[in-house]
Amino acid sequence: MARLDSRKGALPHVEWVDLKADGTLIEVAVVKKDEQGNTYFFELNKLDAIDRQRLFNIITKRHGDKFELWDLLSQHTLGNGMNALTYYHQLVKILTPSGTIIDPKAGVIGVRAGVVKPKEAAPADATPVKTEEQPQ
Repeated sequence: MARLDSRKGALPHVEWVDLKADGTLIEVAVVKKDEQGNTYFFELNKLDAIDRQRLFNIITKRHGDKFELWDLLSQHTLGNGMNALTYYHQLVKILTPSGTIIDPKAGVIGVRAGVVKPKEAAPADATPVKTEEQPQ
């Protein structure tokens, strides 16, 4: 598993992360970190000046350091009338614990090596789910 270099930024929810494991730190906004070790983020250098200012205004508000960024974004409406989470979500990527960068989509999630084992998929005492049989 790759060890990723990460440093806190000057503002809440901002970090400098070595995304490509090449020694170059890139400034990102961390939207969420989940229990599997995945980091949901977007690169700040991909934003124009207006979007950077909008994000700055959100994360420097009174409670900007008390909630995860996704929560702050979901509660904010931008000047154009759009919800901030809806707007910034189009830029979000996932950094897995192994260092792979993936797009968020259904059916794909990163986990730490050795976390999922085939025999642990369903407990032995689990009740099978009854499904309706399809007519043939």
